[in-house]
Amino acid sequence: MTREAADTPQHEHTGLEIAMQWAELPAEHLQVALKALEPQLRREHELRMAQQAALQQLELESLRLQTREKSASRTHALLISGLIAGFLLSAGMLIGAVIVGMDGHVGLASMLSGPSVLALASLFVLRRSDVTQTRAVARAQADISQAAQAPPP
Repeated sequence: MTREAADTPQHEHTGLEIAMQWAELPAEHLQVALKALEPQLRREHELRMAQQAALQQLELESLRLQTREKSASRTHALLISGLIAGFLLSAGMLIGAVIVGMDGHVGLASMLSGPSVLALASLFVLRRSDVTQTRAVARAQADISQAAQAPPP
């Protein structure tokens, strides 16, 4: 083997190139040539089908990744909006409690600044509501309403 032959890349002939070369043969040899060509054509077809399947698999994975990224983005936006809403609600209730308390409505101020602030903030921020928080809010509101209805001493 010469140095030039070793350096030249090996070119594998496709089925069409082989068929073009064999077309110059006599008709008797052509049938034998086509029978020999059939396995090569089958292998080329299987290779193309495997490449196409791999390409479809890559496209499918890309779509799955895009879907996951969009879902994560929506979840993040939802959590951030809950955090902002919880902060604004808590700040508003506390500011309202101070304003109402300065006007002398202590019962209403304590309702606005009591456990209801914590319950609503946890509902918006954490996206869950505990039974103990609900009971504490109900108990605090009942105590405040009883104290407000009692005659002053």
